[in-house]
Amino acid sequence: MNLIFAVIHQLVKEPRERLMPSVIVDDVLDCTLDTVDTLVRDVIRLYGTKDNNAVFGTFGSEDEVGTFPRHFDTFLNENCTAESFLALTHRAMRSLEVKSRDVNFASGGYLLFSLYENGGQQFLIVAMIKQKEGLQLDENLVPVGIIELDLNKLHQAAKINFSRYAQYQNAEEEEQQELSYLSFVSPKSNQSASGYFIKALGCSKGIAASTATSGCISGITSFFQSKSELRESKTEARKDVITYLRECISLNRQATIGDVVGSVRSCYPSNYEEEDKVVLDNELNALLNSDEYQVPSTFVVHESTVNKKARIKVKSDNWQAQLEKSALGVTSDAEIHFDRENRKLTFNRLSNEAINTITDRLRD
Repeated sequence: MNLIFAVIHQLVKEPRERLMPSVIVDDVLDCTLDTVDTLVRDVIRLYGTKDNNAVFGTFGSEDEVGTFPRHFDTFLNENCTAESFLALTHRAMRSLEVKSRDVNFASGGYLLFSLYENGGQQFLIVAMIKQKEGLQLDENLVPVGIIELDLNKLHQAAKINFSRYAQYQNAEEEEQQELSYLSFVSPKSNQSASGYFIKALGCSKGIAASTATSGCISGITSFFQSKSELRESKTEARKDVITYLRECISLNRQATIGDVVGSVRSCYPSNYEEEDKVVLDNELNALLNSDEYQVPSTFVVHESTVNKKARIKVKSDNWQAQLEKSALGVTSDAEIHFDRENRKLTFNRLSNEAINTITDRLRD
């Protein structure tokens, strides 16, 4: 992670009290300070974890969410200088003031704004921090001491992926329906009081069911492939999560990221203690809820995407078949054995129904 710019402002408001003047600073933080670097890294680390799952979406219309999306465009056009970054944060603070002023139970806090690079991509993250005992600031709102932030203390946050934003802007309208470039974290309780943060930053919830469903299956596959102790269970895990998603379809209910993780737990090593399994649970949750796979806390399962991920269609001049990928293997004991060298596809363990159907048709 390469930290480019960071700044902290303060929105001063207590529940059931009127909004007080915000504390707005006029200089970016010194990103070479260990306290600044640690704070930003802690916030990024907490973002998208089990207790801080992100919701994915795009900017809403200006009539709906205000002027921040337009100001963000201006920031990009000004080549992301320190001056334009600071100006963007000032405009964001004005939006936060406007949106919070008439929300009776809304409360303020310290607002961290940071521009950073990670994996060759740029991100803007905005996070409200209320854990005063974990964040010590001087009179200029410069961090002078950091205690590791508690997982439950990332009160609200939003993140914009610049690469995905550019992709969305250059996409056709139909393709845009499948794309998202921002995400946000907000407490599940007291949404009416916390909603001003989301509106002030222009966040609009919504990600295509196909995107979430595809990310779910791909993320499980990638996770099991990436760990030597899980690699042999990759096929079984993929099969289990597809079974779970199909169950959601048949029962007409939404899938949850917690149930997705739970559906593959039986594929963890049998000698793992519960605490080892919890570590894997948390890592898998974070991966699924990442920018790469974009699986939200709850999502509608897209049946066509499940079938596309689960099945493979093959055909020759005189026949065609639709196969479940989980049944296909390269060993002779696989339910459907693919022998590439001898150009053979062998069906093993045919059901009685299949045998009877074939037998009857051969008599015709």
